[in-house]
Amino acid sequence: MIKSLRLFLFCLLAGSLSAAEIVLPGDNFFPGWKRSGTPAVFIKADLFNHIDGGAELFLEFGFEKVAIQHYQKGSAELTLEVYEMELPESALGVYLMKCGRETPFPEIPARNSSETAQATILRGRYFLLVNNFSGGAELQPAIIALAKAVLAKIPDVPASGRLFELLPSKDRLAGSERLIRGPVVLQPYFTFGEGDILQLEGKIFGAVANYREALEAVYTRFVISYPDEIRAVTVFKNLQANLDPYLKVLETKETAFVFEDYREKFGLVELKGGTLDIRVNLSLRPKI
Repeated sequence: MIKSLRLFLFCLLAGSLSAAEIVLPGDNFFPGWKRSGTPAVFIKADLFNHIDGGAELFLEFGFEKVAIQHYQKGSAELTLEVYEMELPESALGVYLMKCGRETPFPEIPARNSSETAQATILRGRYFLLVNNFSGGAELQPAIIALAKAVLAKIPDVPASGRLFELLPSKDRLAGSERLIRGPVVLQPYFTFGEGDILQLEGKIFGAVANYREALEAVYTRFVISYPDEIRAVTVFKNLQANLDPYLKVLETKETAFVFEDYREKFGLVELKGGTLDIRVNLSLRPKI
């Protein structure tokens, strides 16, 4: 047991050292391009000084710091932003919220969704942006070169993917998969009640996806695995007791309940051991 713990701590330390060694690209990452000014670094809550109105998303998923460097060639400018997140799953969560419909540049050797105005990139526990403020397509080779230069310094430790294994594959709409870790990310999907009603606390990840229902309708499904069954039962009871007033509970059982929202759409909450399985925006009333 002690030997295993030491091995885990050694691997954790090694990963931290690798992260600390990451260096932003210097001059001439592409012919004629040079750094403009010194890098800016924002740590934890200082992110509010860099992102106006969007910092909460990063902080909820587990933001550590961001380094920003501007580059110029004549009147053209590119800006590189490298966000260091707590975990690969944290970076993946941010990436999925930001990438839209993925349109990758195949030359970038990492998962990305890119266009001439911006490249959005995922590598390990890092989320990267390359911004082209002029928007000109002629800068695409420089964008790709800058992305390659910084990715060469970042270890590739991808998210495990086990979170998405919680989501049933039948009728799931490919590309709709997302992660949640608190109320900020949950809110765009559905409002169950005030505050962190699912008690994710910026620590527990949940998986989200859209599914095809009968009659070509689409509903959303959340699956959250809690540390143990006791915690899951507590969250289930809290959700049932503090459900938003606009949600009308229609039927209850010991481990499930059905509700209806103001649009006459239905929802189903099921407690399955240590897991909550929640469906919303259902056109047909579910049975329990």
